[in-house]
This record gives sequence, structure tokens and C-alpha cells, in this order.
Amino acid sequence: MALDLTPSRRRLLQSLGASAASLPLITLPGFVTAAGQTPRPGNILILIELAGGNDGLNTVVPLKDDTYWGLRPKIGISAEATLGLDRDTGLHGSMRGIADLWEDGDLQIVQGVGYPEPNRSHFRSIEIWNAGRGADSQVRQGWISAGLDTQSSPMGDADGLVLGGAMGPLDGPGRFSAIRDEDMFFETFENLPNGVHPVRPDTAKTPLAHVLETYDSARITGDAILKRLNRSAARAFPFPQSELGQQLQTATRLLDAGVEVSVLKVVQGGYDTHEYQPDQHAALLEDLSQSMTAFSGAMREIGIWDKISIVTFSEFGRTARENASGGTDHGTAAPVFIAGGKVDGGFTGRAPSLTDLIDDDLVHTTDYRSVYSALLKDLWQIDSPVFEARDKPLQILANSQAN
Repeated sequence: MALDLTPSRRRLLQSLGASAASLPLITLPGFVTAAGQTPRPGNILILIELAGGNDGLNTVVPLKDDTYWGLRPKIGISAEATLGLDRDTGLHGSMRGIADLWEDGDLQIVQGVGYPEPNRSHFRSIEIWNAGRGADSQVRQGWISAGLDTQSSPMGDADGLVLGGAMGPLDGPGRFSAIRDEDMFFETFENLPNGVHPVRPDTAKTPLAHVLETYDSARITGDAILKRLNRSAARAFPFPQSELGQQLQTATRLLDAGVEVSVLKVVQGGYDTHEYQPDQHAALLEDLSQSMTAFSGAMREIGIWDKISIVTFSEFGRTARENASGGTDHGTAAPVFIAGGKVDGGFTGRAPSLTDLIDDDLVHTTDYRSVYSALLKDLWQIDSPVFEARDKPLQILANSQAN
């Protein structure tokens, strides 16, 4: 079976620009336009998934805690190798661009983010992070889908687009879609046994049925995005040639063309640093920093940096104690970075104790639902009881108002 989707992959790629030659067509639908929609304010959330479990202790480094060196005698990072955030804390030395955002007051670091009864499985923990309902919940709907579903959808081109990785926080009802490889998409669904998805065979409605039901609205929305791309010049903004850099370059192209979307999600893999961590981690954080810096610069040039909030998240942090292979294992809490033109810069929350550990793991000090609740409230004025703050409420935007 083949669906004659329009716009074609070739036309969309041409509109995105030559640098996006390996990127695909919007193929997974989920765009439903309801009558009487009330637009939400125009803030834009950029979610960066750090897949694999980022080591928070070597990202935001406690400079004056001697316990740190007792836990990490080989892979610990000296004060001289960090970029100072305050007198007690340093940022990994490869993150110069992110340090500049901090100095500009455009970066908030939420410390010790996690959830009670943490799970150390990559697959299960990212499900918990994506849904935001706690470790015991089996809900699969993403927190973005659930949060935006509490209010009328905006009159825009899409609620959210995934440019890398799984749907994750955007999984569920709403006008969400993903840029995927068209040929792979068709091949996957053509070979499903009896139309049943091999990963989630017990779903009440198969993904293929969902595709067929919403195909028309997906096509219409895809055409609308393509028209915006065709009407705008493909300006050249320099980005790293990494996977993350190219995803953020595509995000820039969409936003520069005036595509109206509330959430864009990208992914950077490689953070499962069980061995030989220092060099690998440094390269990852350098790429993250350079890609975020390129994106923030492009947003300033376009004139929408004040509308942007970039948020990093990972399925878990790493163990406080290094292992025998020069790395770290699956842990718990880690910092979350939030950057943007109106972000309330500085530290939020409390750094986890390095002495009060459970099985060599950090005890979280900020519940991740507090982050979700604050983002929904500050960016879009959405009060969602599902993600009610478990801690002292956070303030994401400096003026505490979405606009």
C-alpha cells in the first residue's frame, strides 16, 4: 500500500534548503482543526532530549564540595577546567556558549530534577519523563499533549513538531506530527502483520488506522507549512554539522518562514557514558553548547528570541560515584537547562546532597512536574492540575507572564 501524500518529500526538502537533504517529510499526522479555537500566546518551547542519561554532576560541577572528589577521583573535573557560574559552582569547560547565555541572564539552571521512586531503565524512565504522571503511572500520553489539551488549541500551523527522536512529550491527542523518512514510514506500515504495530500491539487503534483517519488534515497542514516555506527565502544560518545542529537548523528554517507552532522537539543521543566518559561527555556537551548558541543567535537575528524557551531533559542522571571503567552508571536526578530571551536567569531549586545518597544515587530536590507546571503556566497561561507543582512553584519567565 502506498499513500500519495502531498507535498512531496523532494519539494519540502527543497523548501527547507540544501543543508536539510537528509531530512524527511511530515508524515505522521495528528492535525485536527476545530472550530472556535482561541489562540494561545505565541511563546515557543524547544525541547532538547539528551538521550542516554546526562551526567549532571560533571555538567554543573560542585567546586567546593570535597565529597565530589571522593566519589570521582578519576573523572572529576577540576575548578580550573570549568566555567564559573558562581563561587561554588562551575559549568563544564566545553560549554562556552551556554556560559555566555548564563552571563547574559538568559539561562536558568533547575537543580536536582527527578521524581520519587526513580526507575533506572532507559525505556521506562523516559516514558515516565514523557508522561509526567509519576513512576507508578502507566499513562502514555505525553505531558505536552495532556497540558495543551486542557485549553483550546491555537489557530496556527501545528501544536507541535518532532524533528528528532520519538514523539515523547508530544505523544497523544492534538495537532502533533513528526518529520520522518517517508520511505521508511511507508515500508514500516506496509509490512505490519494484520495492521498491528509490533511495538505496541495492544493499542485500541493502530497507528495505521490513525494515519488513514487523519490523512486529509495532515495533508492540509503539510501544504500550509510548505506554502510558508516556499514564500520565504532560505536564509543561511551557520550550524554545527552534527545531528543536533542540523535538527535545530531545520527548526530555524521553519520559524524563519513564519511557521506557527507551539513546541518543537529535537534529540541528541550518546549520553549513556558507562565507560571512558570524560572525552565522550566533553564532545557531547560541546555540541550541545555550540548548537544552542547557533540557534539562539539565529532567533535573535530573526527577532523572536524573546518568544523562545529552550529546555533540556534526559531520562535520568548518572550515579554519583564513578565506576571502574572510567564512566558512570544509570542514576537519578540531574539539572535541567532553560534558555531564552525572557527566561528568568540564575539557579532554581537546590543542588542534591553528595553525602545523602541512596545506592550511590542522588536524591532529587526538584520534582519534574514542577518544571512542567511552570512551563505550561508561564509560556501559555495554562493551569494543569495533572502537573501541579510538588515543590515551591518555579518561575520560568522573568515577568511571569506569557505574551
